[in-house]
Amino acid sequence: MPYNARLLYYKSLVLPILNYADMVWGDKDNAVLMNNLQVLQNKAAKLILDQRLYSSTTDALNQLGWLNLKQHRHLHCCLYIYKSVNGFGITSHKLELSRISDVLEYSTRRKDHLRLPSVKRNWGKQRTCYRAFKDWNALDSDLKNSDTKCQLRRKFFKSF
Repeated sequence: MPYNARLLYYKSLVLPILNYADMVWGDKDNAVLMNNLQVLQNKAAKLILDQRLYSSTTDALNQLGWLNLKQHRHLHCCLYIYKSVNGFGITSHKLELSRISDVLEYSTRRKDHLRLPSVKRNWGKQRTCYRAFKDWNALDSDLKNSDTKCQLRRKFFKSF
């Protein structure tokens, strides 16, 4: 099968399943499942490039310009919050978006951070919105203040 066909097959049939599984299981801190998904992506990258299975995974991912699944999940969460913060109106549920500067009367280093949703149990920290807020707060202010989604995505890829 030619290179373009392998790449198209991966992007149309395999990547959506990996993205779905990554978003569903990724916030559960299940290292075994996440490792299995990453191994699957690594094997797919080597098959697309027609490399041996014991060759370097990092080189294969870099050659294809792919992020590993943990970085990919981080990007998806940050894009989700970016769309919510900038009023794209794509979310069907309400997120309580409030900045720390809205609550505190004095200036702090974290004034542009979003307030994390309050949780009473550890399983509350496994919710997608909690993880997305933490990922957003971990970004540099330069990334948070991007003008467009494409600019955010480009800056994100450059940071890794």
